[in-house]
Amino acid sequence: MAEERLIDDDKDRKYKIRINEDGEEELVIDSAPEEEEESREEIEFEVPDLETDDEEAAVMTPEQLAAREQARAREEEKRLGKLAEYSAQAKRFISEGKFGEALYVLEEAETLGNDGLVSALKLQALTCGYTDFSRVEECSAAADVVSVYADKETKAEHAAYAADIAVRAKELGKRVEELNSQNEEQRAERQVKFLEKRKRALIWFAVTAVPMLVFAVLSIYFSTIMHAQMDHKNMILCFVFAGGAGVFFLASLFTAHKLWESVRLLKLNAKNSSTKLGREYEEKKAQYELMNKIMEALKENV
Repeated sequence: MAEERLIDDDKDRKYKIRINEDGEEELVIDSAPEEEEESREEIEFEVPDLETDDEEAAVMTPEQLAAREQARAREEEKRLGKLAEYSAQAKRFISEGKFGEALYVLEEAETLGNDGLVSALKLQALTCGYTDFSRVEECSAAADVVSVYADKETKAEHAAYAADIAVRAKELGKRVEELNSQNEEQRAERQVKFLEKRKRALIWFAVTAVPMLVFAVLSIYFSTIMHAQMDHKNMILCFVFAGGAGVFFLASLFTAHKLWESVRLLKLNAKNSSTKLGREYEEKKAQYELMNKIMEALKENV
């Protein structure tokens, strides 16, 4: 009971460790009055929310984080200023009809990151003021950026060209349908001829390949019994059949080549790139699809 009272009496006391005269550590009651902590003015820092893991920020103090965000803000302001400068230069070149110079400036601007206005101006320069849609791949890439990054003001400014693009697209769409109809008609005509050619080539290949196999089998058979008779009859037959197999083998090589050519023609006939008309159709079709993609990208509600 006495031990419990001592514990209760000492529960609110503070202890500290000191070295006694023998050099040993011992616990003593710290009877020194508590020093009041000096009030300090707290400095508040706005710590940015990080969407992704930032290992660097994990070891930074609030002061360092604030300084880093200020530096980033200055860099972003500088980047936007440079983009505005490039865009103004490009607009001036485009208004003067100097589309090559405008593209050079805009390509420099693209090194600063994706920007809707820059890509919209690049679309205008690549198409020579939305009149030439032959540079399909480059225009398509620019249209993708416009669709994602351009704001309503930029889209509204360039949407004024959409009506003219729609007229051009309608005319080109009719041309694409005509080319497709002509291309399919001519393809069907060639298909009939090529199928007939393959059929003839297959027959001739069979005419040469089958006898070759027969003679080869007979030659092998008589080679196994050529010494069975003393009159060398089987030996003579072996050489005759071997010669016949050789002749038909050479003929089979020729007919196999003809068969391969006929099959190759059928495969080429299925590709639009194998004919001038097919290539023109693919080119016009790609331009037509690009026009629709540009009009879709310039819609304000996208």
